[in-house]
Amino acid sequence: MNKLAFLVPALVVLSGCKSNDITRAVKDGINGAVNSVSSSSNQSISSSNQSAYTATQTKVLAYKATKESRNFGQISLASTAENPKKQTRVAINRCLHPRVGEVKCKAYMYEISPQGWLIDAQSNRIWLETRTTHYDKVVPSGSYYMKARTEGVAKESYATGDINIVPFVTNYVDITFE
Repeated sequence: MNKLAFLVPALVVLSGCKSNDITRAVKDGINGAVNSVSSSSNQSISSSNQSAYTATQTKVLAYKATKESRNFGQISLASTAENPKKQTRVAINRCLHPRVGEVKCKAYMYEISPQGWLIDAQSNRIWLETRTTHYDKVVPSGSYYMKARTEGVAKESYATGDINIVPFVTNYVDITFE
């Protein structure tokens, strides 16, 4: 330990006056001492300047009319098709998980006001789900915020984002989960 006590002040003196240089010299001196101890004792010691990162899972509550801090996955308008009644309709075309494949999903759409707020009312919440045949709903055209989650998958995944619904046609939405 006496070597380390002598080495750190010597490195500070040799490195100059910059605080960044002093910090780097101290870290290099400590790392050198740690490495010399670990090589002489055949034990694994990790230095403190190595960063460890972990990923945390976020729970998205699809039934709540709140915007998430960031968009998850991807929600896009896949296609539009004329319908016999010339109504504005929306349906989930396909739900895709990148590591699973095609999955079933449920989604909620919330209308976005002209001021950019989500309209939070039970009557304005639009619920969609995948079925074997296209299951569509009649909706007013405009901008919506969509929140979707997988169904029947062991680990729930989410997709969120804005979507514009085109008037007087059936809008088919593709959802790719994150």
